[in-house]
Amino acid sequence: MKKTFFYLLIFSQVFGQSIIDTLSVTVYPEFSYPGVAIEYKFDKSNNNDITFPIPANIDSVLYTISTDSLEFEKIVQVENNLLKTLNQNGNHTIYLFLDKFIKDPGPRRFSYNFESLQDINTLILGVQIPFGSEEFQISADSFNLEKVRDQNGLTFYQGINNNFSDKDNSLISLNYYNPHGGTSIQYAANISTQDSSVQPPPSANDKFVRYPLLTWEPMLMFLFLSLFIVFIYEFQRSKND
Repeated sequence: MKKTFFYLLIFSQVFGQSIIDTLSVTVYPEFSYPGVAIEYKFDKSNNNDITFPIPANIDSVLYTISTDSLEFEKIVQVENNLLKTLNQNGNHTIYLFLDKFIKDPGPRRFSYNFESLQDINTLILGVQIPFGSEEFQISADSFNLEKVRDQNGLTFYQGINNNFSDKDNSLISLNYYNPHGGTSIQYAANISTQDSSVQPPPSANDKFVRYPLLTWEPMLMFLFLSLFIVFIYEFQRSKND
């Protein structure tokens, strides 16, 4: 009996399930990519394997790792609809690029079923509301969502689920109307251009008060960074093809 218990204990240690402490999942509809981009962000500090189910229509993802001494990015291939994390400690960020929309004004609909093969102590879900969108509606199973605004002026629906099990799933569904047909980056650039065109040239004394572009600068820097990430993804993917 003692020997059986000992073997069971060893088995559970060897084949024990990895646990993710905190995972942030952020959905960006028509942000810099003319479709939906999803960002997974988490810290990894051990050699345990973490595996995420990935939709069948994705064959590769953009994977970045950041540490105090390392900046790493790579296009990672997906096999059997599963993505295994890289064996490197640090801050891991995974970008999925899904459904592309036509570049015309019109209704948008998107759904994504989030699953995890590991238990997650804290799962943070964010869904960014596209600039200029109308009648935005969002639902996410297992989350109570509230509207928040970040330091860059971006508005999100956000919710937290504590103790998300490997047996749980969350269907994320959203729909809205895009009246301009472009991305949030394009909309923000057009608005800032229109605003600056109707303002008089700022003087040395009042440029920090009256010049409207300054209120957009932190946000635009964030937008351009996202555009650069999409460019790197498309460029490296074309090289692999």
